Amino acid sequence: MWRKRQAAWILWFFLLWPGISLAQETEKYHVALEGRYWYPKLDSTLKIVENNIGTDIKAVDDLGFDQEKGFGEGRLQIKIFRYHKLNFSYIPLKWEGDKVITQNIQFSGQTYPAGTRVQSEMDVKMLKGGYEYEFFGGWLGFFAATIDVLVADASIRLNAPGSGIDRKEHRTIPIPMIGLNSRLHVGKYLDLTAKISGLPAGQYGYVYDLDGSLDINPNKYVGISVGYRFWGAKANYQDNSVMIKLNGPFASLNFRF
Repeated sequence: MWRKRQAAWILWFFLLWPGISLAQETEKYHVALEGRYWYPKLDSTLKIVENNIGTDIKAVDDLGFDQEKGFGEGRLQIKIFRYHKLNFSYIPLKWEGDKVITQNIQFSGQTYPAGTRVQSEMDVKMLKGGYEYEFFGGWLGFFAATIDVLVADASIRLNAPGSGIDRKEHRTIPIPMIGLNSRLHVGKYLDLTAKISGLPAGQYGYVYDLDGSLDINPNKYVGISVGYRFWGAKANYQDNSVMIKLNGPFASLNFRF
């Protein structure tokens, strides 16, 4: 029985070894570039008050934004030492609507009466930079802690050309985030990656970003990934509030140097 178990372990080792070797090679890089296409579903409600005039507005139902829409994202990772990495990402998000509204909408001190044609636009540019420290690593994968700063540049505009009403709100907000990153080498050419980061802020809101992916690495220089991502944020300030949730699949192409 012992010899059978020993033979099984030896066979398992030699079958898995090519995958272990490749997994180790794919982690040997200085710069990694990722181009990602994300196709999320939008759920957003906002309330911007001025002079006590402002109501909850649903971006999809009230303004006619596309509930599902695709966006491109660029990511860059730089290894500065064996266990230390710098991460950067940029994604521009934009939705537009053109709808005859079916109920009164109050936004930023103006009232848009029911039956008014409203042309709307929401533009959110997200730039994130941060530091990653790998506190555990081996041939099976790694665990790392992350610290990031997300800079969100957001604007929303509601224009009623037939009524001469045109209002726009713009904010740029830096948001610190902490999180974890992990990767598991499950076999030859295959990895599983999971990332989570965020910041709870109690009554003032929250932000979170988490995704999981299956990574396919035919060699140490190029890889492709498919996965699913959840991103959400909520902010409350006095009578104003903004909530946005995005979730959907993504695919990416990765280059390592």
